[in-house]
Amino acid sequence: MFEHARRRTAGVFQALGSLLPHGRRKREDERGGRVIRPWRADAQHTYASVGLTPARALAFLQAADSGAPQMQFELFGEMLQKWPRLAAVENTRRLALTGLDWEIVPADADLPTGYSGEEVAAFCRGTLDGLERFPEVLAHLANAIGYGIAVAELVWESGRLVDIVPVPYSRLIGDASEPWRLRVLTEDEPASGVALDEQPWKWIIHAPHSKPGRRFEGGLLRASVLLYLAQNLSFKDWLVYSQIAGMPVRVARFEPGTPEDDKQQLLKMLEALGTDAVAVVSKSVELDFIEAGRGGKRPYGPLQEYCNTEVTILWLGQHLTTDLRGDGSRAAAEIHDRVREDLLVNDIADEGRALRRDLLTPLVRARFGDDAPVPHLRRALVQSVDARMLAETLVTAVDELGLSVSRRWAHRALGIPEPPVGEAVLSKRNGS
Repeated sequence: MFEHARRRTAGVFQALGSLLPHGRRKREDERGGRVIRPWRADAQHTYASVGLTPARALAFLQAADSGAPQMQFELFGEMLQKWPRLAAVENTRRLALTGLDWEIVPADADLPTGYSGEEVAAFCRGTLDGLERFPEVLAHLANAIGYGIAVAELVWESGRLVDIVPVPYSRLIGDASEPWRLRVLTEDEPASGVALDEQPWKWIIHAPHSKPGRRFEGGLLRASVLLYLAQNLSFKDWLVYSQIAGMPVRVARFEPGTPEDDKQQLLKMLEALGTDAVAVVSKSVELDFIEAGRGGKRPYGPLQEYCNTEVTILWLGQHLTTDLRGDGSRAAAEIHDRVREDLLVNDIADEGRALRRDLLTPLVRARFGDDAPVPHLRRALVQSVDARMLAETLVTAVDELGLSVSRRWAHRALGIPEPPVGEAVLSKRNGS
């Protein structure tokens, strides 16, 4: 009994100790050490889309406006799993951005600090190339197109950036008294979280379409919820309808005074006729089969097509590249695809501004000081241009207009690797 009491007391103190701040970890955090560490709650699900109704969906959105966006974020994740068209257009929009190569471009003008823009850009390029998790972080930040926001943690060690950690969406909350202030749940602050605006140079916050005072309202998920409700509820009704569509109506007539147990058995027999097509009934029971009406338009098909078309336009700005039917044309699809590229340019600009403000600026300030020029992170949009068209443009720019074009940029834009030193090459001059 004494041993049992001792273990119980030890368990109480261990539990109490887990609720107290850890001094060593807190000191690491003050030096810029890692704050976001895996915990069990990151893997838990509440299945927000199960039994979803318009009232529940509205409650999730209202909770997000009050600073608790977890159910809104989880609902969107399940929407991507349950609606193939939404998953397809979300992938198209996001991968159009992350599929482009990134580059660090020097600032437009050098400041009188003793450091050139190219020197600073080369330092940033080398640091980011050395971060194994950086491509994962770029993919995570691109989710802000749908979720409306994405956050990553900068991990510093002795004044050097050593890692970047994506922040799970289950960690993001708003301040209880000031919902517009963003906070992140941590092991030391599992209830109220830490305020991001109190830790400069520590967080990358990408909120491309955020509204003033409303941190969790800028993503395309908000406009997609209503379409998902219409698509999901009509699809369920369509499945129920499909089970009985075209089947004859089975009617049984029985004599007055038939016992209730016999009626229930007869009802079960009628239900089984839909699959077994075999029945044993008394002579006193009369069976009729009323043939279902034929023809007519599918009642749920038009609504499904409407939802699929509208969500495609919402995410891509067009729908001909995904719904090219007999009434469309390749030329029209290509025109609409250029409209989609306008959205891509905007996504590139939003990403570049966030990374320059929250990643490159702290990186440069920590290494070169406050007056050093901060470079830009840009995407190589030329990858979406036809190679033949680009080659003709380069010929005109160089031969006719006399413009200076970087050889390294031209090789990368055309997808032609630069030859190693000493290797035989094909050229116009030697004709080989």
